[in-house]
Amino acid sequence: MNGLDLIKLKAFSRSHIPNENPGGTLAWQDYHTVRNAIVKTCRQFGPTGPMGAVQIESDVEDPYRMIHDSDFWERGDSEPMYYVIEDQLNHERYCYMELMGNDPFNAGWLLGITATLRTFDGWGIGINNIPDSYMVIFGKKLMVKGRLAKCQSVLDVVETTRRLLKQGPKRWWQIWR
Repeated sequence: MNGLDLIKLKAFSRSHIPNENPGGTLAWQDYHTVRNAIVKTCRQFGPTGPMGAVQIESDVEDPYRMIHDSDFWERGDSEPMYYVIEDQLNHERYCYMELMGNDPFNAGWLLGITATLRTFDGWGIGINNIPDSYMVIFGKKLMVKGRLAKCQSVLDVVETTRRLLKQGPKRWWQIWR
């Protein structure tokens, strides 16, 4: 057994998986504490951006007003493989990212990300640029949609995702192949 065997695989078809936040409003400091941990983990596997970690300060109301302050917002790496969206899009416990470059989705990275997420109960990462697919990663569960929903194991998801990312989106004339 490898570490991937400990991750549950679940296919879904809904357009949105609600991630309830029992406390209601999610403070930017809470969001960015998790995002900073994700950025740190991703950097172990390749360049990460567009922004790096942000300083967590309780007296700052809006961190986005300080985005040009390099002492507050760390700059991201050039040509990131892991594009971790810096915007807090809602009050759910999700971060969103895209995977780029040469082979960003692999078993080592997935194990690192799930280990990081296990330290933040209920948090997940949505990956939205896998052709004809969508994925939400949690600490102990991987939810997949689209072409990835046919996968039988997490290892199968890793192999299929790698292939789909290398292949890129299908053009209209390739849909029936």
